[in-house]
Amino acid sequence: MRNILLATTAITAVALSAQSAQAQIVVSLGGYTEFFGAYYDDDSSARTSREFALETEIVVRADGKADNGLLYGAKVELQNSTGGTSPSGVGTDEASVYLGGTWGRIELGDFDGAADTLAIYAPLVGIEQIDGDAYRFLENTPGTGPRAGFALGGIPNGSLVQAPDSGDATKVMYLTPRFAGIQGGVSYATQSGNEAQSVVGFKTAGGYKDFWEFGANYTGEFSGFSIAAGATGSTATGQDLGTIGGPQLEDFFAWQAGGQIGFGGFKVGGGYIDADDYNAVSGVPSTSGDSSVWHVGVTYTAGPFAVGLTYADAEGFKSGPEFDATGVVPGTYATSYKTYGGGVAYTLAPGFTVAGDVMYVDEDLRNTDAVTGATTNASNEGIVAVLSTRLDF
Repeated sequence: MRNILLATTAITAVALSAQSAQAQIVVSLGGYTEFFGAYYDDDSSARTSREFALETEIVVRADGKADNGLLYGAKVELQNSTGGTSPSGVGTDEASVYLGGTWGRIELGDFDGAADTLAIYAPLVGIEQIDGDAYRFLENTPGTGPRAGFALGGIPNGSLVQAPDSGDATKVMYLTPRFAGIQGGVSYATQSGNEAQSVVGFKTAGGYKDFWEFGANYTGEFSGFSIAAGATGSTATGQDLGTIGGPQLEDFFAWQAGGQIGFGGFKVGGGYIDADDYNAVSGVPSTSGDSSVWHVGVTYTAGPFAVGLTYADAEGFKSGPEFDATGVVPGTYATSYKTYGGGVAYTLAPGFTVAGDVMYVDEDLRNTDAVTGATTNASNEGIVAVLSTRLDF
């Protein structure tokens, strides 16, 4: 009887302790749903001209604070079109745990790294113009016609405003506290593009290993002016593309710098990226070419209304190479990629925004034959008009 009493008391104590610990954690639910309607036209063959799209995300947060001041918690983002091959599937977009305090913040999991988190670039509104969703309607690779095999419409180097990064690959990141307007940070991913429970088991998997991102930025206000400036960088080691000692991705060291200045309802800014040899291939077939971007933008906001204009000029690879047992096919290289346009946004109600973008693309492209190494060229012009509604909750 005494043993039963002691066991019952121990179980009760553990249960109360667990409840006490859980009581310090606040769980919150949020997210957004965004609907797009687009009309588009380009030089590709057999193209559609209009389409709808929907992006929705549910964000679950658990945030706690220990008695000693330690901040801790987790975040899980569930998004449609991330659940595998089905475009309507739902899967995990990002997921991470963190620890924080006066000394800064450590985050571990699947999320964007320091090059993304700390980047400063041109101001954007609504659908976000040169960093927005309009380009998804222009992205296509025709299977027939004079541009067959060329990746059309999509942006080179992975971004027009940020240095090449490891995306949501599983990583560790440290951010300093913001002191005198300055914050810095660094992140490390063992493998690019690899996340969740996936493990890269072989050196011939392609992609990049040892992906480091780092940077710092400053934000402040002086005499009615808002100022933001920053610099970020990234570097990684290219891996073999299917065969030890065969073609492999080039190592790269990329950097980005940008700034913004605002006064009243106006903001103006821009930035520059040197992406080095990002997504270039060494060996046979060998590909090369400068990878860089510069961009500018201006916005004006008055109450619930905002308008913005942006321009970007880039060169670089549209994607990394594809490879299998038959060989390596390098990604399409944009020798010139110019895009510009504008957008508007209007807040109808708290959390509910309607927006529109019109973006134009003019690009010259080069493909490299996987066997002979010979190059072929093509050009493309495209335009897209997008209307969207977005509810943040």
